[in-house]
Amino acid sequence: MSAYISLAALKEAIGLGGTANDTVDDGLLNSLIIRASARIDGFLEQQRTGYVGFAASSNSRASVGSNTRNYDGSGDQTLFIDDFSSVSAVSVDGVSVSSNTWRLWPYSEVPKRAIIFAEPAPWSPYWLTSDQWSRGTANVAVTGYAGVDHVPSDVEQTTLSIAITYWHRYQRGEPDPAVTPQGVRGFIESDPEVEGLLWSGLSGWVSPGVWGG
Repeated sequence: MSAYISLAALKEAIGLGGTANDTVDDGLLNSLIIRASARIDGFLEQQRTGYVGFAASSNSRASVGSNTRNYDGSGDQTLFIDDFSSVSAVSVDGVSVSSNTWRLWPYSEVPKRAIIFAEPAPWSPYWLTSDQWSRGTANVAVTGYAGVDHVPSDVEQTTLSIAITYWHRYQRGEPDPAVTPQGVRGFIESDPEVEGLLWSGLSGWVSPGVWGG
């Protein structure tokens, strides 16, 4: 179960920050943090193809962290991948591909979403040439840190906003919103208030199109 904010942060936000010794509501508040974090994961799983998760230390999703993922060779210079913070090795059909021949994209942002064969300059060594990712089924292995190795500030703030919303509902004695069958995976579809917080807070993480492999 993910936890994208701390208990201390939530207690401070709802006015309980000065009562460190008051732990009466800690169990409830921790459950609200987990529930709000699950909404983050569920939303991004729906809206961001290739989503992996954030911060292995805050996330029980086994996909987050150092591991190897396999992709179908694209047959061209660009191989779209899932979210990676960094990539340490790439191989095709079991043969290592030199890191001198490929670049991660986006070039100046994390997470990375694609690996592109480098276009060599005219004076480049003869071995640095443009190439293609050989077509195949799960024939390209990418090793690195899958997901994002920290919790970004917009994710923290959105999680906090949702947890506060849940707390206020609890305080008012409001019933939980209806959950669809997908709810077992964290998707709550009939909650416009929370859905609005997700779209306004995480719009920069939404990726259209087909990514990953």
